[in-house]
This record gives sequence, structure tokens and C-alpha cells, in this order.
Amino acid sequence: MGEEQVKIKILRVSSVVPAMATVKQSMFLSNLDLFWIPVANVQTLLFYKVSPAMEFTAVTDMLKRSLSLALVDFYPVAGRLNPKGSGKTGRPEIDCNDSGVEFVEASIDVPFQDLEKDEFRHKSFFQQLLPIRDGSKFENYEGPLFSVQVTGFRGGEICIGATLHHVVSDGSSFWHFLNGWAECSRGSTISKKPEHMRTIFEREQKINCAVPNISFRAEEVVIGDIKGAQIFKFMRDDNLQPTNAGEGEIMKVNNINTDQTEDLEIFGFHFNEEIIAKLKERAGAASSFVAVCAHFWRSVTRAREVPDKEAVDFGIIVNSRGRVKTPLPPTFFGNCVCLGFARTRAEQLLGQDLRIAAALIQELIKSCTTDEQLNTLIDYVDSRLRSGNPLPSLGAETLGGRYFVGASNSPRFPVYEIDYGWGKPLNAQTAMLNDIGGMMLYPGRDGGMDIYTRLPRQQMKTLKRILMVIPN
Repeated sequence: MGEEQVKIKILRVSSVVPAMATVKQSMFLSNLDLFWIPVANVQTLLFYKVSPAMEFTAVTDMLKRSLSLALVDFYPVAGRLNPKGSGKTGRPEIDCNDSGVEFVEASIDVPFQDLEKDEFRHKSFFQQLLPIRDGSKFENYEGPLFSVQVTGFRGGEICIGATLHHVVSDGSSFWHFLNGWAECSRGSTISKKPEHMRTIFEREQKINCAVPNISFRAEEVVIGDIKGAQIFKFMRDDNLQPTNAGEGEIMKVNNINTDQTEDLEIFGFHFNEEIIAKLKERAGAASSFVAVCAHFWRSVTRAREVPDKEAVDFGIIVNSRGRVKTPLPPTFFGNCVCLGFARTRAEQLLGQDLRIAAALIQELIKSCTTDEQLNTLIDYVDSRLRSGNPLPSLGAETLGGRYFVGASNSPRFPVYEIDYGWGKPLNAQTAMLNDIGGMMLYPGRDGGMDIYTRLPRQQMKTLKRILMVIPN
């Protein structure tokens, strides 16, 4: 059966509410939450083999019961987004009202063994394994903040496709929630209770005060023989006049990606421990993440045949829970990440040793992992809102250029600890990718690291040929 012929049958759609009533309240959304409003939802696919003795309805009933239990502790997930808020400020909030989450039951007439034999190579129909909700439709967003689809394969195996509105949580909290749900499914209690403490990032409302001048712009750095490399981050412009979104330095950041948008392919690459060790040695990097990202950035730049003088960008999102002055617990539930990106020219990136790319990424990480940078991001959102900029415009100012490689998700997330009672997933991966040439990182099932990317087919063909070649 060709991929284009695969159809998924929706059997039933229901709502799952917390197992017991929770306290009705309006939950404050910090600037770190609001920043992610225009961004695609957090999502994943998890493939499992289930005991042949279990009927599909028994599987879904068990998952619904355990999800209901998990929602008692993770009650914001069962709420609704209130774009206008309940207070005088009109600030968006989560209405924690136990309205529930969406639970979709579906079937697919595809042998699970075919996926196993193909080592779960990404298929075009995988997108249908995820309930689609567009979190960027902020002003008109209705319905549940979390949706899950459980799809039964021929033979009894299942795929769990889960998606959560990014305003509710970042990747760390998303996987925390899925792990808590899995614990309930195994008959255990949630071992790591979520900490709902978003007000720690609340800023005092100052009346008739000047709006701070903060922009996302470049700071030049010198890395080895590369001159003119830049780190884009949030900076205070105390001596500059206020600017509106899209003005000034921002115009130097945003470029439209004009690569072809048809005939795109998603493919996953596995980096085993041996390859990672060799890359770390070549890159002179202590971090597996830095070494693999530096190699991928160079390889995808080569595969895309980027002209020598064109700017090439590499962006990251970093967990800031342990990096604020008063460190937050790992169980903090919400968004607590900072971001930035590095820029150089293609000829510099490819004409230098792998160590240079690794050093530039390491410098980027250093710039993003300070308490000052996180607080500047918080004030940046505040300044934009007080200047009348619409919420969906916030993230748009921090996009890279045409040849932008953004690293999202993390190989450190406990993906293969998500055991609902049938053992760890056989495979975990993304249902879809929006960026061209970006990186979606997952831990490998048995160690190492998996990277999913999306490119035009001819460029992907080149990347498949060169990515696993270790540079001298």
C-alpha cells in the first residue's frame, strides 16, 4: 500500500476531565509563556507494542482512566485559554475550569511490522497520527489545550500522538506531564508532582513609566579565525529611541525562506555513541549536543549549497530552570526557556575546522544561559506589550534568516521512560516539521541521539550521503 493511500479512521472523540474536581482559578501566564503564543504546539508520536490479549477498547479505557488521574495534578492542561483574561489588564490567562482534554480513538489498516522492518522511517501519513490544533490562532483559539490520539494498528500495536498548546508548557514540562500520565497508567502515583509557580516571573505593574528599550539584536564575537560572527540575543538599548516590531535591527534578522516548499521530505538520522565520541574529539567539545549540532549545521549548509557570502544561522532554546538566581525545581510546570542564535557566513562555516563551529555554538549557549538574559527576555515581552504590539508578533522578531538551523526538543528528555504498562516505546519521533533544515532532537532508544530534519528531496539525498561522514 502506498503512503498516499493510507487512511486513518476516527472511531470516537471524547473528553477526559480530572478524576476529581480541582480548584477553579484563573492561572497567571508569565511573559515566558506569552512569548510562545504564535509558535506551533509541542507534540510527539510514541509507538508501542501492546499485549495481544488486550482489546483496543481495553487499552483506550485504561489510558483514559489514567489520564483522568494525571489531570488532577496537572490541572492547567484540562483548562481553557482565555485570551482577554479576567482582570483589568486584559492579560491572557488559563481558565482552570476542568473542561477537559480531547481524546481521539482511531484505527489504521497498516501492518505495524512494516514500520518495524523499515526502522520507523518517517512516513507522510504520520501527520495523521496526531490531532491537529493550531495554537497560533490565538485570538480565536477555542477548545482543549491538550489533545491525544491513540491509533490502533493491524495486529494490536498502537501509536500515541500527543499535542499541547505551547502557552501551557515548554518541552520539559510536556514530557513531565506524559511521564506522570504513564505512571498513573502503571498503577503508581505521580512521583514528581508539578510545581505551579508561574507568578515567580510576574512583574510589578508600573504606571506612567517609560517603556524600556529592549531589542533582539546582534553582538559581534571573534571565534578563532572567524571575524564578524554574531550572537543574536536580547539586549537593553538604554540610549536608543523606542522602536516598533519589525523596525531597526530586526530587519537585519528576518529574511523569507524562499526554498521550494513542495516535495519536501522528513528523515531521521541516528548518531550512535561511537559516532558521537568521534565528533566530540574532532570538535574539541565536551558536550555531545555541541559536537553533533556543529557537524549537522555544517553538513546541512553544504547539502543546501548555500552561496559563500550568504548568512547562515544556528539557533537554540535552553532550559533555564536551574539558571535563574533562585533556581527553580525541575518540576516547575510552564515555560522557562531562553533562546538566541549565532550567525556567520557560509564560506566561514565551511572553510574552517569543525572546532570553530562548535566554539561558536558554545559561545551561543553561554550567552543564553544567564539569569540576566532570561530577565531581559521577560522585560522584552513587557516592553512590546506596553508599546501596543500584538502578542502573535513577539516570536516573529527572533526568527533567523533564510538559512536558519534551529535545534528544538532535547536528547536529554526522558522519552523512553514513558511506559504506560507495555514497556518503553519502540520508537519516538515528531509527527511533522515546519522548518526547512531545522533539527528536532530525540534521545536514541538504546543510546545515542536521533535527529529529524526536513528538506527538499534533492538536498536530503545529499545530506544522507554526507552527514555520517566524520570530518578529518
